[in-house]
Amino acid sequence: MTKKFQFSFAIALISAAAFFAGCKKVVHMDIRAASNSSVAFAAYNDVFEQVKLALSFGDDLDQRPATWLLPASVHATATVTPVGAAFPKTLTIDFGNGTVGMDGVNRSGKIVATFDGPFGSEGASAEVLFVNYTTGQYTLAGTYTFTNNGTGSGKPTYAETVTNGVISWGTQEVLWNASLTRTWAEGDTTDLTSDTLALTGLTDDVFTLTGTAEGNDSNTHPFTLEITSGVKLPSNCKYITEGMVDVSPANFNTGSVDYGTGECDIQATIEVDGEVFNFTL
Repeated sequence: MTKKFQFSFAIALISAAAFFAGCKKVVHMDIRAASNSSVAFAAYNDVFEQVKLALSFGDDLDQRPATWLLPASVHATATVTPVGAAFPKTLTIDFGNGTVGMDGVNRSGKIVATFDGPFGSEGASAEVLFVNYTTGQYTLAGTYTFTNNGTGSGKPTYAETVTNGVISWGTQEVLWNASLTRTWAEGDTTDLTSDTLALTGLTDDVFTLTGTAEGNDSNTHPFTLEITSGVKLPSNCKYITEGMVDVSPANFNTGSVDYGTGECDIQATIEVDGEVFNFTL
């Protein structure tokens, strides 16, 4: 082998290594943004679930007493002020220093939601803030709002935004801003009064989300996201079970995420530049 050939071969190996290293970095950036986005979807969806849970007796806020316990809980309390017909009303869900829900998740702190009308009325909006609120391992902050858009599509829908959202754990945090539409795809006609003993009226709900989001991943790198096929979040699963999103880290190629076909697991796939990779959410 001549020195010239040896030199050319070495350059080719270096170039190939750099190419594959670059590909690996692109995929890694997409996977991090996709995984962090999945956490954000699930975390703020859980907030909606807790508000829904507080109103699961079939009564709206204008019919609730001053204080009551969340279903299947002896520690988490809900309070409303003022009591009676007048709006706006503030619903405070207080999990104290830690309360394990019927789903096995330990929550602490407070969710504070201010409603300008009854939760079930078209056009009613709620602004949700957090006071030292944690769900599982994550601490949430920011402003989460939703507006009841009625049932024009045959199912209840809500316009949602998350502004200056922060999901943090340990020394890491994800910044999250989202503009979404929530559809109550299944379980919208049942509540706690439908099956008090088995609680199936609370666990049969399925929501789908569409829309866009942006933020910074847990390594402070910015990204944008578009839901291309409705993201499905069942109440009886902690994870996204179906749907597709395109995630685009700044200065990197777009990855197309597929959450699967309905299984309750933490696995998904991502396609970047024609190659498909499995990853854990």
